[in-house]
Amino acid sequence: MYRLISGFAVSLLLAGCGGGDGGSDFSKTTTDAQRTCPQNMECGFLSVPKDYSNLNDGDIDVYYGVRRANIPSQRLGILVFNFGGPGASAVNGAGFMAANRLPNDILNRFDIVGMDPRGSGRSEYAEELTLCAENGNCDNEYATLAQYVGSNSVVKDLDQLRQKFGDDKLNFIGYSYGTRLGSLYAQQFPEHVRAIVLDSSMSPNTENYLQLRLGNTKGFDTVANYRLVEASRMSKYETVIDSVNTIKGYVDKEYNWFSKLESDSTLNRLVSRQSDKEWAPISAGLFKFLDDDDVADLRTALYQPIPRMSKKLSSDQLRSDALFRAVICTDELSPISTNEASISEPRFMAESKLFGHYQYEQNASLCADWPNSRDSVANIENMEQKLAGQRILMIGGQYDPATPYAWTELMHQQFGNLASLITVNNYVDHGFSFDGNTCIDNPTTQYLLNPEIPVGNISCDGSIQTKSATYSSGITPEEDIHPAKRVRGFSGI
Repeated sequence: MYRLISGFAVSLLLAGCGGGDGGSDFSKTTTDAQRTCPQNMECGFLSVPKDYSNLNDGDIDVYYGVRRANIPSQRLGILVFNFGGPGASAVNGAGFMAANRLPNDILNRFDIVGMDPRGSGRSEYAEELTLCAENGNCDNEYATLAQYVGSNSVVKDLDQLRQKFGDDKLNFIGYSYGTRLGSLYAQQFPEHVRAIVLDSSMSPNTENYLQLRLGNTKGFDTVANYRLVEASRMSKYETVIDSVNTIKGYVDKEYNWFSKLESDSTLNRLVSRQSDKEWAPISAGLFKFLDDDDVADLRTALYQPIPRMSKKLSSDQLRSDALFRAVICTDELSPISTNEASISEPRFMAESKLFGHYQYEQNASLCADWPNSRDSVANIENMEQKLAGQRILMIGGQYDPATPYAWTELMHQQFGNLASLITVNNYVDHGFSFDGNTCIDNPTTQYLLNPEIPVGNISCDGSIQTKSATYSSGITPEEDIHPAKRVRGFSGI
């Protein structure tokens, strides 16, 4: 298990239950492509160059699925979804969105498309990464394939997909890491942009994984301040963490010892997107601890089972984590050494007294001294000069624990007057569009139907879910979760 998800592992050690999923069939036959396809889609494989810098190096296959527009005569093109990660597949998610979330105005006019990026789902390299991840070491695979699964290659695959469907322009919705793909597409293929939605944006200009995690760490403080409500609690918590990270540890007024394991789990759940399952059960106990210096109720809450949380990662989850590392490290523009990572703790502490030490321990060195070839992504900048007037829609949550709102603001600046921004308030979550909030979904739909008309900058109350989309009957609440909210990878601590 990679360090980026070790906070999740801490929660499992304290309160896990359940089981994992099975593996996947990676056959590339047309019959198998359709056999594993969502019922509402047609699926196949798209042949693309393995190495776009060396077209003589052969082709590979990426998996895609399409749900055709209800009214072909009014079709506006393909609408491609990417749900983030990196590491997440997209075909099943796109099928889910078409069946359970998208309004008829979108279904009537667009072919809904999901493409599994290289290394995910049923696309090329997914089998190799699954096997090595199950065995616990992907170093050999990284040496041979990592340079071919980076974001630059996936963006070029997206353009190949556009050409396959015969469209001159691309429509794209990217969540989280998918915003890197969408913004890179706009940068590399500006003449082929029709409409791009960047939901829960990554930073446009962080040059390595260490910088990403530093920004992420600062964002956790924003979420913590919101959930703790009172500034005195934040101050008390910082004092507690200072003691926890010493040999002495922290002992409350009743002489109860608060362990490092318990502390790490509490930090993890304080910024969890699973508000009802992970944050709500510990909130009263944490408030009592910070207000009265009594940790007993918090400790009791931490050891309660978390519903439907698995102790064992599935093959697909392991593969997703392996792909995350391959993509993030391959994308780096300014690599760092192990020595630079080892001395970076003060930088983390400067971003957050609460989360800095934990983040430094878990995430500082993921890509340090990466020994494999890179395909570095360029910073996203000056997009008003690169686009020919095409408008972009951005959506960001003020209390997003995975991709801080500050990153959305930075991305918004790089697109200038061509970008409209929907800000989501009063809500700790990640990935917002087409999940039941009409304040978000209606302008997103209007933008996709007619991107020439500015949406304007809007603020929406994220706590209001008004069921603006079609929700299927016959599926459980656990199954009725937006695909962007299921994604592992760059999802907090």
